[in-house]
Amino acid sequence: MFARPAAQPVDPSKGLVLANDHVRFEFEPQGMGLSAMIDRRSGTDHIRPVSGKHLLWEVAFGKGTLVRRITNNYKPCNSARIEELPGGGQRAWMEWNDLRWWLEDGVVTVHVAVDLPAASGVARWRIFVENRSDYWGLWSVAYPLVNGFPASGAYDIARPTFGSGGHLLKRWTEKIEGRYPSGNWPMQFLSLNRDKDAVYFASMDSEGRAKDFIVEPGERLAMVHYVENMGVAGSDYPDYYPVALGVYQGGWLEAAQRYRPWALEQKWASAGRISQRPEMADIIKDVGLWVRDGWLWDKAEGAPSQMNAPFLEAGKRMDVPMAIHWYNWHQTAFDQQYPHFLPAKPGFSERVRQLVDAGLLVMPYINGTSADMNIPDFSRFAPHAIVDEAGGYRMHFYSDAAGRLLSMCPTQAVWQDTVSKLVDELFKSQGVNGVYIDQISAMRHELCFHKRHGHPLGGGRYWVDGNRELLRKVRGVSHRGGRQAVITSEGADEVFFDLLDANLTWAEPTDWEIPLMQVVYSGYTLFFGSPCDYTKSDRFFNFAQGQAFIDGRQNGWIDFGLFRPVHAGKAAYFRLCGKYRIAAKKFVTYGQLLGPVEPANTVPTFTEDYFGWQTKHRGTVPSAEARLWRSEDGHLGVFLANYVETPVSFSYKIDPAQYRLEGGRYRLWELTPEGAVSLGAVSGTVIRTEELGPQKIKVIEIGR
Repeated sequence: MFARPAAQPVDPSKGLVLANDHVRFEFEPQGMGLSAMIDRRSGTDHIRPVSGKHLLWEVAFGKGTLVRRITNNYKPCNSARIEELPGGGQRAWMEWNDLRWWLEDGVVTVHVAVDLPAASGVARWRIFVENRSDYWGLWSVAYPLVNGFPASGAYDIARPTFGSGGHLLKRWTEKIEGRYPSGNWPMQFLSLNRDKDAVYFASMDSEGRAKDFIVEPGERLAMVHYVENMGVAGSDYPDYYPVALGVYQGGWLEAAQRYRPWALEQKWASAGRISQRPEMADIIKDVGLWVRDGWLWDKAEGAPSQMNAPFLEAGKRMDVPMAIHWYNWHQTAFDQQYPHFLPAKPGFSERVRQLVDAGLLVMPYINGTSADMNIPDFSRFAPHAIVDEAGGYRMHFYSDAAGRLLSMCPTQAVWQDTVSKLVDELFKSQGVNGVYIDQISAMRHELCFHKRHGHPLGGGRYWVDGNRELLRKVRGVSHRGGRQAVITSEGADEVFFDLLDANLTWAEPTDWEIPLMQVVYSGYTLFFGSPCDYTKSDRFFNFAQGQAFIDGRQNGWIDFGLFRPVHAGKAAYFRLCGKYRIAAKKFVTYGQLLGPVEPANTVPTFTEDYFGWQTKHRGTVPSAEARLWRSEDGHLGVFLANYVETPVSFSYKIDPAQYRLEGGRYRLWELTPEGAVSLGAVSGTVIRTEELGPQKIKVIEIGR
């Protein structure tokens, strides 16, 4: 519950207003639904009138597979007040006490608090639900629940997403829904922007409990929290963490910059900056380019050295440290017989030895969450699998060629030890210097109802805790005996960043892409991957690679077919990205991405039909883009990439003092793979026009 300073009672039958100089929240009479959220700087009310009453919360009760719901309008609010907060600001407190539910008197109490600081338009929203039913258990709590917002097609929605930094969905009209934590919703926030009138929505959950983000344009915005012991009679929802909701002036970048300070205080950022992580192997910090392939590389067969030739030749041609994500190295078929990956195919360890001796990062694929019901010893794993509320396995269909794969519960020591022992064996017997553990970062918190697993049923923090313990065991073996080995996973889920060395961003290029996650976590973790169909146009390929580079991702995760002569132009641009990454790693490896650099001139665009992942769409993107980085020594880096076959001029204006680079007079260098070239000095604001040659990259460093 909450501390209660001196309060001013409010008559719930007349509603309630909570306001400061930035925002005005209005709660309508009786049910206290949020009926107005007014940005007082612009006068914009983000919430529209609705047919019926406005909403504030929804509580769902469960018994078996039966779920029933009530909202704030089920019964009138019977107590409300405004309290002064220590240090300034106010709290709105609303209570629904001792409600009768399903023929039981006085069994449900809901308390809500909204804390509004004096100097911000973003409030902190908290809820406590007490359930005294001897039959019903809580199932979920939706709060805040706002209907009449957002208006359909009126907002650009910035959201974290699977396999990339984030998406900016312009004038969006379709439903968005995602489970946190997961690769599909890897950070717990989003923003809704209508020009500069914006709404920030984030959970401030330090433990990674299961919850859903829901945006239905034209209908509602909600956060659904899954309770511990879902459906167990008498289960409650205590006040675990606040939710941030309110208004600000800005766009997606300002939302990410708001989230970053909070995020960097959480346990998943506790390992510190990359430069402060001695346990992170240098080989992953220094990767210039990635390849991704199966057992045969560009159809090369023969002795191990002959089979390795495509990689060794590519390494010489690209002339940067390279890494491979290696599939189908095992004798079993892909997506079958998990978790039994060993023994490896004959010749695997010999091939690994040659590649590692050549200084390459060799990272085979394993799966970290799935077991195949078809394995002979499945009875060993069956008791440790996730089950749903009816007791059935959560089985996944990946393809007709896959086995009967189902998810294992990460809290189970048997499964944790199975994965960590497999990783240890790969290091010991096969000689690899990295392991990719598929799915852990990609999968969402699957609600487990197994009564013998020792964790709360359904919701809670156990999924994150279990996977973090699994990864701690993996890290233990990866550093055993002084090893400096690399551990990565699929997608990027913030709750595991301190336990992984890098995160695979394998979504294909889209015109929706924004570096949302890189703005938040640059300098604290690494992202790799920029896959795309290299049989399409040069400019499409260059866009995928150039944007990944300026956003800070290690380029690649592309098969060896890229290096055939027919794709020589694309391979040259790929190489350019790798060379510049090495030259500018003080920024893109160790530094902080400050955001896009907006051109002061008109930059041409181009249109392609191949944007998106599973469903392709036509999109239009700039022919050149720029990003602003800050290194640990305080210098600024302007990263520019031209994606097209013609020259592009890019004009910009940067005031270094705005980014904490004081002094008034600044030296400029152009960073190149061959070294830094002095560009002289300037006083005050840096105003430049870069002439970007066809398919070229440029990096300008600004320092004292």
